[in-house]
This record gives sequence, structure tokens and C-alpha cells, in this order.
Amino acid sequence: MTDLGFNEPKEVQVKTLSRIIGGQDLVIIGPEGCGKTTAMILGVLGKLKYAFEVAPRAVIMVPNKDKGLELEEQFRLLGKNLDIRVLGVYPGAGMEGQRELLEDGVDVVIGTPDRIEALYIKSAINLTQIKSFILDDADLIVKQGLQTVVKNITESLPKCQHVVFTEVMHEKLEKLVNFFLLYPTTIEVDLDSEDSVDTVPLQLFKVPNYKTKLNLLNLMMRDYDTYKKVVVFSNSKATSDKLLKSLEKRIEGAVAIFNPSYTQKGFTSFEQFKQDEEVRVLLMSNEESVLINFDDIGFILHFDLPLERNIFINRVERRQADELPDTIAITYATDIELNMVRKIELGVGHSMEIIELPYDLVIEGNRGGGDEEEAKASKHKRRTEEFVPGAAFHAKKESNMKDYNYNYKDKRKMAGKKSKRRNDS
Repeated sequence: MTDLGFNEPKEVQVKTLSRIIGGQDLVIIGPEGCGKTTAMILGVLGKLKYAFEVAPRAVIMVPNKDKGLELEEQFRLLGKNLDIRVLGVYPGAGMEGQRELLEDGVDVVIGTPDRIEALYIKSAINLTQIKSFILDDADLIVKQGLQTVVKNITESLPKCQHVVFTEVMHEKLEKLVNFFLLYPTTIEVDLDSEDSVDTVPLQLFKVPNYKTKLNLLNLMMRDYDTYKKVVVFSNSKATSDKLLKSLEKRIEGAVAIFNPSYTQKGFTSFEQFKQDEEVRVLLMSNEESVLINFDDIGFILHFDLPLERNIFINRVERRQADELPDTIAITYATDIELNMVRKIELGVGHSMEIIELPYDLVIEGNRGGGDEEEAKASKHKRRTEEFVPGAAFHAKKESNMKDYNYNYKDKRKMAGKKSKRRNDS
């Protein structure tokens, strides 16, 4: 550590390192740059100490190959005086080659959830000796919709330590964590904010999904007295087109789009929108790279957040004390967008004010963030409970009755064996 220039531990390392080495179940929340990755690697190296046997003793799931390669490099740097064997497994490479490397012996496996699951189904990775299971950048894994894959793997693990690293915690991630952790210790650290940026007031609506976002936008824009001049940013021109069609049904004649097609109502310059007395709402894409003067604009509304936080900050920053005196910036964010919200808050040096959703807002889907799979299962259960055998019903013969039930993993394994036998024949 000294050779690499690490002279003092960061807060997250002080709070978590001994706990990771000690085998405690943890949920560690902290922004990018706070030192989570170093704490993870030092914890794993301190826990494993030296190479041992063939089967891996630690599995680290990462959201993508780039993140995995970074981790591998850090393991090489921090563990250069140890003989701990680290292997990365990612899509794009042949599984047979990865199987051979696993058979040669490895202590730490780093990989994406889908590739680790694929190797497990083919019996290429032995999980019986796992001492630590780590989910890195868990919020990004949830964003990719890989919760089911993670659940399948955790169900296959022996009793071991579980550690989750994430930048933010939200309902979907909490639901995943609660699936395989009973009473984890949660440790949250913050990063010293950069120089505080003077911005217009920042307000945040947390919404469960896209449809609820759309309902909220339509509900707010019907308030003619409050929202007199509003600029709405979305992630693409296609999304702006959808918003235009939806808003035109409710505030016809009061909404326009920036750089419209020949069939749409809109403006080719921002000043035209300012001067138009009928149009209150202008739809713009985050892809637009034009300089905008937001003077006399009451609300800067982000239906979708831009991919770069500096784009957002430049829109809401007050460069002079009297600039944008009456402007408010409103953001809609689902769970998977809270990661960018956190990055923006660190960039400006203060938090967004969370606003309660209007009582008359129509919440689409399950407000609690339930999965579609659970809704389908519940529907099937109701149908089963409502079924009453009729005259056409007859019991199965005893010879046709079964007293076994293969689970997901057993079925996949059997399917693989059948396919192999067919290929051999």
C-alpha cells in the first residue's frame, strides 16, 4: 500500500475492512471515489491470505467487463506479494477456455452475473468452497435487470459471507438484497463534496416507472397558472415526440417541440419560444447541443436526466447572484436513475429537495416496486384457488402420480446432459 502511495485509509476502509476480513454480512453504500473498491480487494486478500486448493473461495459479480478488468488490475497491484489466483470470466470469450482455467485452480472469480450463471449451469465452476460472495456496483446490476440471475446463484451457495457494494440504495435493490441477506450491517459513507455550486432551487420527484412520469407531467402541465413557461428535457428526440403526442391531448396549442419535423408544431430557436404567448411548454432532447438562456423561464424540468452530470449542472447553475431569480429545476427520477441524481448532488455540493407526489397522481403498476413475475404468480395462484373440480374432473391414476419436483437448476443441468448425449451420438 505504501509503494502505491496509500498513506492513510479512507473512511469506508476504516469502517469496513476489519468487518470484511471477519466474515460479516455487509451492505456498503458510498459514492464513486470514496474507496469502496480498495476496501473490497484488501478485505478479500486479508480473508483468503494465500492460494488454497482448486475451487474458488470468493466470487465477485460486476456489471460489465470493463469494471471486471479494472478489478483484476487492482488485485494484481495490491496482491503482488501474495499468491492469490484471480480469474475474470465475461461474455465474448469461449466458455471451454474459461472452464480449463477454472480446473487449473483459482481463488477469486470476477465476472458478470450472466457468465457466472452460464458456467455454473454447465458445471464448470465449483461453488461449494465459497467463503465470500460480493456484489459490486449492485445498483448497476439491478439497472441491467439481472436480479433473477443473482438470486439463482445465491440460492446455490453454501453458508458464506455476503457483501454488497453500491452507490445508492433504492426499493428494487433493497428487495434483491433482502432475498439473500437476513440481518446485514449497513455502512454508508459520503465523499467530501466538490466546491459548492450556486444553483437554482433543485426539486426531485421519485417515481416508480415511465408511465407514472408521464402521468405526473400531464398533471402538472394542466396547471396553467403555475407553469407558464416550462422547458422539458428528455433522453432523446423520440421520447420528446411521445411527450408531444401525450401533452397535445390535454393542453392542445400550448406545447411545442424544439427543431420539429414538418408535421409538428415547434420552434427552431429558443427565443421564438420565449416570445410566443400561447405556447407554455417546450420539449427538448438532451442530445441538443445548443446554448440556452433560461432567463424568464419559470421551470427547467428533466423528464430524463442527461448521461453527463455537467450538462445538468450547466443548465441550473447561477453564474451571477441575480441570474435566474425565479427559475426552479424539477427532476423526475426512477430508482435506476438515483445513481445519476447522487452524482449531480456531489457535483453541486448540496442535495435536491424531495417533493411528495401529488395525491391525485395515478400511479401505474405496483407502487411498491413489485416484479412482474410476482404479479403473474399471484394471478396464477388466484386462478388455482378459484378452480373447483366439476363433472369432467377425475383424479390421476396412482401410476401417473409423481412425488418429486425438479428445481430450475436441476432442469437446466438435465437439459445440458441430454444435449451432450445427442451430440456424442
